[in-house]
Amino acid sequence: MLVSDIMDELLVTIEPTFPDSQMLQSQIHASSSLAVIETSFLTFGECACDQFHFLIPLHNAPAIRTESKLYSLREMMVFPCNPMQAHRVEDTGIVDFKALVLYMEKTLFQSVAEEMFGHGCLELYNDCFVFSPAIKELVYAFINECHTEQPGCSLMLESLSMQTAIVLLRECHHNLSFSSLKPAVHKDNKCINRAIDYIMDNYQNKMSLRDLASETHYSPYHFSRLFKQHTGRTPFEFLLEIRIEKAKTLLKHTDHSISEICYLSGFSNHSYFSQIFKKKTGVSPSQYKFSI
Repeated sequence: MLVSDIMDELLVTIEPTFPDSQMLQSQIHASSSLAVIETSFLTFGECACDQFHFLIPLHNAPAIRTESKLYSLREMMVFPCNPMQAHRVEDTGIVDFKALVLYMEKTLFQSVAEEMFGHGCLELYNDCFVFSPAIKELVYAFINECHTEQPGCSLMLESLSMQTAIVLLRECHHNLSFSSLKPAVHKDNKCINRAIDYIMDNYQNKMSLRDLASETHYSPYHFSRLFKQHTGRTPFEFLLEIRIEKAKTLLKHTDHSISEICYLSGFSNHSYFSQIFKKKTGVSPSQYKFSI
């Protein structure tokens, strides 16, 4: 699924909070779980959103009022808000404002919280915390991936969304505690085998982490963790290996062209296929074919 398709799922819930004039002054980068908005627009009306969201002033930080309290923000600090928490920016005469706004899909965020702390009933405290190098690296990697639309893009975006959720929960202040973290882990071999069978049967088709997780009835985060425990690889790495093995078989035993083999083995981009094949085998597809 292309980024242009999966953006709609999250944007449906956040676009109503953005006036048309703000949309014109903003760049939106989104997957089905996370939206990152680069904006230079300040709106002074009261607003709320159905997702967890985080305001990160990059230049000229405003003040925000919520629940009768006034918070003076600072540049390169993160201000968190809970779903449907009403808040408004105070008009202090700020000009040349620049900020990032992160919208995290609440079901994902609550699911990650449950995996980390043993409880998904999450409430963020409105305490600013540092826009750390770890968060910054993930946010800008997410923005860059949104522009690539390379094979595996949706999986990469979901993975980056999950990593961002984890780091945000580690670094922000909230009602949950690491003391409630469940240390025990378990392997559900049946569910992983079911996911492996699904990958083997559908490797030629586009699939997302959410598609695979739905086969096991676990959250994407929980499924991804179980899968790596069981196989030693992420679902995306496993899928790539299956596709490369199928491509090697086709190169050995058929007269199909390299382009045909690219698509028959599940890749949608010839140059990406050649790049991954060489990375995994040490030779290009054509070199591999001629060496047999």
